[in-house]
Amino acid sequence: MKSILVKTVSVMVILLFFSPFQANAGFLGIGKPGPGDPPGSWTVGEMPEGDTKTPLLFLHGLNSSSSTWFESNDMYQQAYEHGHPTAYLNLYPDQSNWDNAELLTEILPEIYEYFGEKMMVVAHSKGGVDVQTAVVHYDASDYIERVITLGSPHHGSELANLAHSSWTWWLAEIIGMRSDGTDALQTGNMAYFRSQTDPLFDPSTVPFSTISGTAWGSFGSVLYFGGLYLSIYGTNDGAVTLNNSRLPGAPEIASLPLDHFEINQGHLIFPYLQGELNQQNITTHSGSDGANMIVRGGELRNEAEQPFTVESDVNELNIFLLASDELAEASLHAPNGKLYQIESVKKEPEHSIFYGTYVHHFKVQAPEPGMWDITMSHDHDASYLAVAMFEGGISEAVQMNLSNLQTSLDKNEIILSETSYTVYINDKKMSDSSTIQSLPLQTNQSQTLTIDIEGKTTTGQPFERTIITHRYIDEKGIVYD
Repeated sequence: MKSILVKTVSVMVILLFFSPFQANAGFLGIGKPGPGDPPGSWTVGEMPEGDTKTPLLFLHGLNSSSSTWFESNDMYQQAYEHGHPTAYLNLYPDQSNWDNAELLTEILPEIYEYFGEKMMVVAHSKGGVDVQTAVVHYDASDYIERVITLGSPHHGSELANLAHSSWTWWLAEIIGMRSDGTDALQTGNMAYFRSQTDPLFDPSTVPFSTISGTAWGSFGSVLYFGGLYLSIYGTNDGAVTLNNSRLPGAPEIASLPLDHFEINQGHLIFPYLQGELNQQNITTHSGSDGANMIVRGGELRNEAEQPFTVESDVNELNIFLLASDELAEASLHAPNGKLYQIESVKKEPEHSIFYGTYVHHFKVQAPEPGMWDITMSHDHDASYLAVAMFEGGISEAVQMNLSNLQTSLDKNEIILSETSYTVYINDKKMSDSSTIQSLPLQTNQSQTLTIDIEGKTTTGQPFERTIITHRYIDEKGIVYD
């Protein structure tokens, strides 16, 4: 009997050691969660005095932890003062919504037993997708009274598409930003998720509501890159567009002039959780179908150059140089030899899809046409992603229907016979020709498409553009984008 017991214990230890995820750490007690607390761990706040209201369970988003509700955030204090008991759960910071939903469903009975009643869940960013997955596809509805999501990418984020584009490969290898979590948020994958989830979602069982943000800071702020990038897709909070934060079957409590990091701040949000304030009128825009950017990337072995072309009539040029380190030196060279220096450097913060990268920003008003060049140097090997964004030029003359990948070029501004396309699917080059060929539709596949366009304007000037999109093809060959 003793030898059997020893063997059994040994097997259990080996299984735990090789488990792909950390074991459920469970309840850690009353107080502030630690930044290194493992997935599956949860803490509770002090119990408010007197009669208490519905318990609140707070869920964090991508690349984050439950500390987000405490660090430079008064959400706990707001909840305590309003009489709500609180709990804070650590999900996997970089895993898919399916993995987090399974973990959440495993832990919910423990938290339910602690409070003795159903909870209202307040979920920031991807946490909103995680909890809906748990409610619809697992058994989480037995423990949840209602859900409010804060800036959640219910239809994905185009920034996730960018993170998985072919030009981002070098940077992703170092930073590790191509996680299962970011892959799940690509817009095609989320469109497929919506097709699986919306028909099963019953808001009468567990009602959902949303709160969205519409601000992304000023020049030089940490969300400026994400906000400007997403602006071509519409009003956004620097990480998620307004349209993508809206959930079918869920009313929108408010759309506020807050960015993605402000939208989980207690003093800014709690009145809306209490239903004390009405929705504000926000001016929004729907974005553009034009192509307004060039995306390039590569390795930086001590020194590197990245050329790109600017056509005439560009009103403003913004260049965001994302690197795995803050570069020792980077400069922008105009065709006439004029040198532009970096205007700001910001490290992408927690919650960001590009968490861990340094964003070097150049800005040029009315850039002259011709070949521009970014030069970089660093004291050790690094990698970079360069995103050049154009206001004006031929941007509106290059239109693409992302559903069928058909381009529409304005022949009054572009010489059609001089236009060529290079197409990559998931980092693999698929075609290089004067037309976009029929691309392979492999079933049960997630495809990130990077389309580089080169051509000439009717005035004879060369131009370049990059279009990035994503689609998912299910087992029947149906495309979701």
